[in-house]
Amino acid sequence: MNRNECSIYVSHISSNTNEDDLISLFSKFGTIESYTFFSKTSQRNSAAAIITYGLGIDVNSIIRRCQRIKFNDRTLSIRRVLPPTRPAYERFMLSNELVISLDCPTDDSEFNQTNVRKYFSKYGTITSCHIIIPDQTFLLGFIQSDSVDCAILDEPHFHNDNQLIVRKYISPSRIDQYFTDIIRFDQDNKKMNISISEKFRRKKDVIEAAEFGHNIQLNLIKNWYEEKKKMCNKMGNDEMMKLIIQLRKRCDDMNKEIEKLEKKNSFSKLMIEQTQQIKYNITDLYKRKIENERNRVKQLKEAIDLLNII
Repeated sequence: MNRNECSIYVSHISSNTNEDDLISLFSKFGTIESYTFFSKTSQRNSAAAIITYGLGIDVNSIIRRCQRIKFNDRTLSIRRVLPPTRPAYERFMLSNELVISLDCPTDDSEFNQTNVRKYFSKYGTITSCHIIIPDQTFLLGFIQSDSVDCAILDEPHFHNDNQLIVRKYISPSRIDQYFTDIIRFDQDNKKMNISISEKFRRKKDVIEAAEFGHNIQLNLIKNWYEEKKKMCNKMGNDEMMKLIIQLRKRCDDMNKEIEKLEKKNSFSKLMIEQTQQIKYNITDLYKRKIENERNRVKQLKEAIDLLNII
C-alpha cells in the first residue's frame, strides 16, 4: 500500500465541531474524495473522522503540516489509516517503536543493528536500536510515530532476499494506561449503552497488544542477561559482585512486575466472567419474557374459545 495515498484518521475533535467545518478545514490541503464522520459515543471519548483524498494529493505533506494543529480549542491528532489486515491494536494505538524480524531465521550475519538502522533510517530519525533476538529480531525507536506507520504501509521489506516482518510495539506501561483509561471512561459514562460485544472486542485488542508487548519485553531481558553473562567472563571479582547486585535488583523488579501482571490478569478474568454472567442473565430474562408472552397468548385464546361457546 502506498503510504502517500492512504486515508488519514483525525481524532480529539471537539464536540462543538460539526462535520462541515472539519471538512472545510481539510479541504484546503486538496480535493477530498470521501469522508466518514464519527460522533462521540461510548466507543470513543471524542469525535473523529476518516478522510480520503483524491489521487495525486501529497498525504505526507498533510501529515507534516497538520501535526498539533488546533481547531475549536482542541489540538487534533492526525495519523494514517492502516489497512484492516493489520492487528487491531496497531490501527487504534500510536507508537514510535517498531519490531523488525526475519520471516525465516537464517545465518545472515549482515542482518545486524548497523544495517537495520541504515535501511529504516529513511522513515525518520532513529533514537534507539535494541537486540531482541541476536541476528533475528530488533526493536527500533523513532522520534515520530508516523515513521512507524509509514514503514508498515510500505510493506513488504526485504534484506538479502529475505522478507522482513514489521510489527508496531506498544510498551506494557502504555497498554496498562490505555486499559485504565477504558475502565475510567466506562465508569464515567455508565449511562451510555456499551454493548457486550464492544466490551469483548476492546479487551481482546488490549490483550493481543499486551501479549505481544510482554513477549518482546521478556526477550529483551533475556538478551540483556546473556550480554551481561558474557561480560562476567571478562571481569574481575569486584566487577562481578557489582554485576550480581545489579542482576538481583533486576530480578526483584521483574518479580514485582510479574505480581502486577498477575493482579491485572485476575482483574481482567473477573471482568470477563462478570460480562459473561450479564449476558447469561439477559438471555434468561428474555427467555422468561417470551414464555410469559406465550402463556398470555394461550390464555387469550382460551378466553376467545370460551366466548365463542357462550
